Amino acid sequence: MVKWMCSLWGQTGARAAKEKMRISDPGRNSRAEKGFTLLEMLVVLAIMGTTAALVGVGLVAGRERRLLKQDAQVLSQLFTAAQAQARQQATAIAWRYGANGFKFESVLQTPYLPADLARYVDLNHQALTERNPTLRARAWQSEEPVRVRVDPPITPVFNREWMSGPRVVELDNGLTQVRIVRSAQGQYRVLP
Repeated sequence: MVKWMCSLWGQTGARAAKEKMRISDPGRNSRAEKGFTLLEMLVVLAIMGTTAALVGVGLVAGRERRLLKQDAQVLSQLFTAAQAQARQQATAIAWRYGANGFKFESVLQTPYLPADLARYVDLNHQALTERNPTLRARAWQSEEPVRVRVDPPITPVFNREWMSGPRVVELDNGLTQVRIVRSAQGQYRVLP
């Protein structure tokens, strides 16, 4: 008897529900179901904007990292060339750098001031462009200003000694950092 009442109530309840509210069929389109709501459109636009911003920042940072790494590779090769020229010509070569670029200069030595002390004193310097175009002044390839940190924190001078020049040079453009490290054999390597 309980079974009969439940099934009767279930049948009449379902019929009443169908009469009171329309149930949409997948094949039928009503006016309320056409298009998107404003909230749905705003959510989609927010997701697209966030995705585009993340991709854009990633592309800019990747490009800046590549340019800074190219600067570091060129600089490590120029350090080797400066060291070779300093040994060959028995002279001291100073590396000068700034936010926009770098250059190599020949340090004019006096008989009273050795090359090691010349790095602490601002002496007369001569550009090396005439004698060696490889060591000419160059601008950083990175579009952002480059900050340079040198270890030891003195003006890098290459001279006749085997281990002259900086041990570590860190290039930083605000988006990424690259390090140039001198090995025990006097070779320079670029590290990410």
